[in-house]
Amino acid sequence: MTPEPDPAEERSKGNRDFGPEITIEILGAAHEPFAAQPTLRFELSVFEPTDRPIYAIALKAQIMFDPARRDYDAETREKLFEIFGAPERWPSTTRSFLWCHSTAMVNSFTGATTFGLEVPCTSDLEVVAARYVSALPDGDVPLTMHFTGRILYQGPERKVQVVHLPWSLSAQYRMPVTVWKNMIKHHHGNSGFVLLHDDTIAELGKLKRQRGLHSYDAVVLDLLEHAPAGDAQGALG
Repeated sequence: MTPEPDPAEERSKGNRDFGPEITIEILGAAHEPFAAQPTLRFELSVFEPTDRPIYAIALKAQIMFDPARRDYDAETREKLFEIFGAPERWPSTTRSFLWCHSTAMVNSFTGATTFGLEVPCTSDLEVVAARYVSALPDGDVPLTMHFTGRILYQGPERKVQVVHLPWSLSAQYRMPVTVWKNMIKHHHGNSGFVLLHDDTIAELGKLKRQRGLHSYDAVVLDLLEHAPAGDAQGALG
C-alpha cells in the first residue's frame, strides 16, 4: 500500500501549489459614529509571507464571545445569572458562544495589508450579546474570530487561481468594554430597549392615558413607585 504524501514534504519539493499561507491579526476596534445603527468596525491586518500577488480575499468571520477568558466580580456574576446560571455552574456554562457573522472583501495586495470588518450591533437587552456586554462594568470583552472564504491569487506561471482559506485560520482579541458602551451611548444616549408583548404595550398605553403620563418610561416608573416595597411583580395586574 502506497503511503499518503506528506503535505509539508510536497510543499518543500514544489510539486504542488497549496496556495498562500496567510495569517490575520485583529488590531483594534472602534464604533462608526455616522452609521445608521450602532456599528463596530474592527481593524485587521493580513500577512502573506511569500510575497506572491493576492488579487482579492472574500472573507467571512464567525465572531465568538469567550466569557471564560476574563474575571468577574460578585455583582457582575449576579447580573449574568440569566445567561450562565449559578456561579458554581460557570466552568461548564461560560464556554464560547456565537455573537454574529460578518463579511469583508480584502483588496489586492502583496505581502501585507489592513482592512475593516463592520459588525452591526444592538442595545436590545433581549439579545444575549447585548445583555452580556452591558453587564460588564469595565475591562475587556474576549473575542475569537474564525475565518472562512476564498483567496484569488497569482499561481505558478502567472495563472490566476482560487483556494479556500484553511479551517484553522482564526484570531483572538480583547475588545475594551468602553468601546461598546460609548457606541451605544452615542446612538441611544442613556436609553435601552426591551421586548414587550403587544398586549403589554397596549395595557401600558392605557395606563399612560389614564394617569396623564408623558412617556412609557414614566408609566413603568409610576408602577414601580406604587408597587409593594421590594415587590414589583403584579404591578400591571
